[in-house]
Amino acid sequence: MLEDIQIKQYFERIGYCQAVYTNLETLSGLQWAHITHIPYENLDILASIPLSLKATNLFQKIIVRKRGGFCFELQGLYKELLESIGFHVVQYSARFMDKPGIVQMRRHRVLVIQIGNRRYLTDVGIRSESPRMPIELVYDTLQSDGVCEYRFRQDAFYGWVLCQKEYGKSWKPLYGFTEEPQIDDDFIMPCFYCEKHPDSTFNKFMKISIFSGESDFTLVNGIFQEYRNAKVQYRKRLTSQSEISDILKIYFGL
Repeated sequence: MLEDIQIKQYFERIGYCQAVYTNLETLSGLQWAHITHIPYENLDILASIPLSLKATNLFQKIIVRKRGGFCFELQGLYKELLESIGFHVVQYSARFMDKPGIVQMRRHRVLVIQIGNRRYLTDVGIRSESPRMPIELVYDTLQSDGVCEYRFRQDAFYGWVLCQKEYGKSWKPLYGFTEEPQIDDDFIMPCFYCEKHPDSTFNKFMKISIFSGESDFTLVNGIFQEYRNAKVQYRKRLTSQSEISDILKIYFGL
């Protein structure tokens, strides 16, 4: 659990200054504040700096040193915050479904929050366009975060499948997960795979993103772009380290 002074630091880091209750309004506010202030990034992996999923180390990296992280880190620290302010959190492990016909390994950390008799998925650890607010865990119910529509479908293998519909596009699956609760240590092995395995893309090039308004800003493999209204609004290949450094500082706070 985080101490009161740490919770205060966390709120300052994400610019959250509202009253705190264990309700959907607070959960929604925290998720939005998180994804607009703390970037998704893999800079430590590229620099061969070993990752740690221990809460104390994540707090130092993300809150004190004002860095970001990828899903195992971001969702791990976010879980600590939610539990520390009284939310009931269950963790699951998900498979991304962005490669049609290919079953991918479980390499995403999912958080589900119980509020009364309802459950909500909350996610601050996805690099691309994804839910900007909690999505209720119910089948075939249309939900919107103001930018995209979402719904869950059921699959015999994937379990709960989160589907997304962007403006003017068809429905597509984002990821699926079954309901086997995970402990923190269950994420060490997939995290290490992403960090060190030769087939991993996380140790090959920058993967950085942050949300702002209706836009999703990304810097991936040397290409900086703004994604909004279901299409790329601006795209530029960065050709110098000074350009990259400026973008990291101006858009991602790194």
